[in-house]
Amino acid sequence: MYHIREDRRSEQSAELIYDCILKLMDQKSYDKISVTDIQRKSGIARTTFYRCFDNILDVFLWKCDAAFQAAFSSYRPPDYRGEFDLARHFVNYWIENYQILEILMRISRPDIIFTCHMKNAYILEERYGVLPNLPRAHTEYYLSVRTGFTISILFAWLKGGRKENADEIIAIIREQFMILKNDTDIL
Repeated sequence: MYHIREDRRSEQSAELIYDCILKLMDQKSYDKISVTDIQRKSGIARTTFYRCFDNILDVFLWKCDAAFQAAFSSYRPPDYRGEFDLARHFVNYWIENYQILEILMRISRPDIIFTCHMKNAYILEERYGVLPNLPRAHTEYYLSVRTGFTISILFAWLKGGRKENADEIIAIIREQFMILKNDTDIL
C-alpha cells in the first residue's frame, strides 16, 4: 500500500522514487531492484521510502492510481453522453500519458491497471449514478467487463507501437462490438 500525504514534500519524494526506479529499470530488470538500490541512486532515506510505500510495487500502484484519478476526474461533459464519449476521453488521456501503462506491461503486471481502474471507476458512478437499465447487482460485472476490455485495448495499442489516435481506437472498439453483437453463436 502507498501512504502519500497530500503535501508537496511527500509528493516530491514519491515522484523522486518513481523516477529513480525508471532509471534503475534501464540498468537492470525490475525484479532485481531493491529499496537499497533506490536509496543509493536517489539519495532519499530508507525511512522516506517506507513512509511513502510498503514495497517497490506500491510505487507503480500509486502512479497508476493517480493516473486513473486524473483521467476520470478530468471527464467533465455537460451531461454523460454515453460509453463511447467516455471511452474517447479515456483513450485520449492514455495516449498522452502512456508511460505507466507501458511500464506495467513491461513488468507483466496488468493486474495493477485492473485494480486501479476498478477502484477509480466508482468516481464515475458517484458522478453519474448507477447505469441506466442495469440492475444494481450487475454493476460490478459491467465494470469488470469494461475494465478488462479497456486494458486489453490499451495493451494492444501499446504492443502495436501506439500508432492509432483516439478516434481510430474508438472505431476499432465499435467494430469489435458489432462483431460480438452479430455473433449469434455466442448466445
